[in-house]
Amino acid sequence: MITRINEIAGFLYDFERYAQLDGTKYFFTLNTVSPNGTLTIMKYPEGHFTYHRKNENYWDIKEIPIEQDMLSEIIWGFRKTINEMILESSIAL
Repeated sequence: MITRINEIAGFLYDFERYAQLDGTKYFFTLNTVSPNGTLTIMKYPEGHFTYHRKNENYWDIKEIPIEQDMLSEIIWGFRKTINEMILESSIAL
């Protein structure tokens, strides 16, 4: 659970625990409201993160590398949704 900003580092460290694997990388997809669509965060085995946006206004052509500071801001902004997803996966186990 992410209740404080300093807990984001732990979430990112354990990203694979909460994400899905597509054979090459781990990914975690979040629904966005404004604009309506999705934001997918991906982590490669080497440890670097990328993101991809797909929504009603635009669609990224390719994955975009993301710096740690920006990634932390995104995770913090979506913490409620991420926490709900964590709880759902914990209950299912």
